[in-house]
Amino acid sequence: MQKLFGLAAAGALALLAHGASAEEVSGAISSIDLTANTFMVDGRTFAASADNTVGTALSDLQEGDTVRVEFSEEDAASGKSPINAMVLEKE
Repeated sequence: MQKLFGLAAAGALALLAHGASAEEVSGAISSIDLTANTFMVDGRTFAASADNTVGTALSDLQEGDTVRVEFSEEDAASGKSPINAMVLEKE
Protein backbone atom coordinates (compact mmCIF):
# COMPACT_ATOMS: atom_id res chain seq x y z
CA MET A 1 0.00 0.00 0.00
CA GLN A 2 2.84 2.39 0.81
CA LYS A 3 4.46 1.69 -2.55
CA LEU A 4 1.20 2.46 -4.33
CA PHE A 5 0.85 5.71 -2.42
CA GLY A 6 4.47 6.59 -3.17
CA LEU A 7 4.01 5.97 -6.88
CA ALA A 8 0.83 8.07 -6.94
CA ALA A 9 2.59 10.91 -5.10
CA ALA A 10 5.56 10.76 -7.47
CA GLY A 11 3.23 10.88 -10.47
CA ALA A 12 1.39 13.88 -9.08
CA LEU A 13 4.66 15.72 -8.42
CA ALA A 14 5.84 14.98 -11.95
CA LEU A 15 2.67 16.52 -13.36
CA LEU A 16 3.03 19.59 -11.16
CA ALA A 17 6.69 19.98 -12.11
CA HIS A 18 5.75 19.92 -15.79
CA GLY A 19 3.19 22.65 -15.11
CA ALA A 20 1.62 25.03 -17.53
CA SER A 21 4.02 26.91 -19.75
CA ALA A 22 3.54 30.65 -19.81
CA GLU A 23 3.73 32.80 -22.86
CA GLU A 24 3.84 36.59 -23.03
CA VAL A 25 3.12 39.37 -25.46
CA SER A 26 3.85 43.10 -25.27
CA GLY A 27 2.11 45.77 -27.25
CA ALA A 28 -0.42 48.55 -27.34
CA ILE A 29 -4.00 47.92 -26.29
CA SER A 30 -6.13 48.31 -29.40
CA SER A 31 -9.50 47.99 -27.62
CA ILE A 32 -10.94 47.62 -24.12
CA ASP A 33 -14.39 46.41 -23.04
CA LEU A 34 -14.74 47.08 -19.30
CA THR A 35 -18.22 45.52 -19.24
CA ALA A 36 -16.84 42.16 -20.43
CA ASN A 37 -13.41 42.71 -18.76
CA THR A 38 -11.66 42.05 -22.07
CA PHE A 39 -8.97 43.83 -24.03
CA MET A 40 -7.10 43.26 -27.28
CA VAL A 41 -3.33 43.27 -27.79
CA ASP A 42 -1.51 42.11 -30.91
CA GLY A 43 -4.73 40.82 -32.49
CA ARG A 44 -5.57 38.57 -29.51
CA THR A 45 -8.47 39.06 -27.11
CA PHE A 46 -7.67 38.61 -23.42
CA ALA A 47 -9.83 38.49 -20.30
CA ALA A 48 -8.68 40.24 -17.12
CA SER A 49 -10.25 39.49 -13.77
CA ALA A 50 -9.60 41.03 -10.36
CA ASP A 51 -9.89 37.47 -8.99
CA ASN A 52 -7.17 35.82 -11.07
CA THR A 53 -5.12 38.44 -12.96
CA VAL A 54 -2.07 39.93 -11.23
CA GLY A 55 -0.76 43.41 -11.97
CA THR A 56 -2.43 46.52 -13.32
CA ALA A 57 -6.23 46.70 -13.11
CA LEU A 58 -7.92 46.83 -16.50
CA SER A 59 -9.92 49.85 -15.35
CA ASP A 60 -6.63 51.76 -14.91
CA LEU A 61 -5.71 51.26 -18.58
CA GLN A 62 -6.90 52.80 -21.82
CA GLU A 63 -6.60 52.14 -25.51
CA GLY A 64 -3.07 52.92 -26.71
CA ASP A 65 -1.36 52.01 -23.43
CA THR A 66 1.56 49.62 -23.85
CA VAL A 67 1.24 46.50 -21.70
CA ARG A 68 2.87 43.15 -21.09
CA VAL A 69 0.49 40.19 -20.84
CA GLU A 70 1.37 36.73 -19.54
CA PHE A 71 -0.97 33.88 -20.39
CA SER A 72 -1.06 30.11 -20.54
CA GLU A 73 0.45 28.53 -23.63
CA GLU A 74 -2.29 25.88 -23.41
CA ASP A 75 -5.04 28.54 -23.45
CA ALA A 76 -3.56 30.11 -26.58
CA ALA A 77 -3.16 26.74 -28.32
CA SER A 78 -6.72 25.67 -27.49
CA GLY A 79 -8.13 28.46 -29.65
CA LYS A 80 -10.52 29.61 -26.93
CA SER A 81 -11.26 33.29 -26.79
CA PRO A 82 -10.83 35.35 -24.76
CA ILE A 83 -7.52 34.08 -23.42
CA ASN A 84 -7.18 34.38 -19.64
CA ALA A 85 -4.55 37.00 -18.77
CA MET A 86 -2.56 35.73 -15.78
CA VAL A 87 -0.43 38.91 -15.54
CA LEU A 88 -1.23 42.34 -16.96
CA GLU A 89 1.35 45.10 -16.48
CA LYS A 90 1.55 48.58 -17.93
CA GLU A 91 4.97 49.25 -19.45
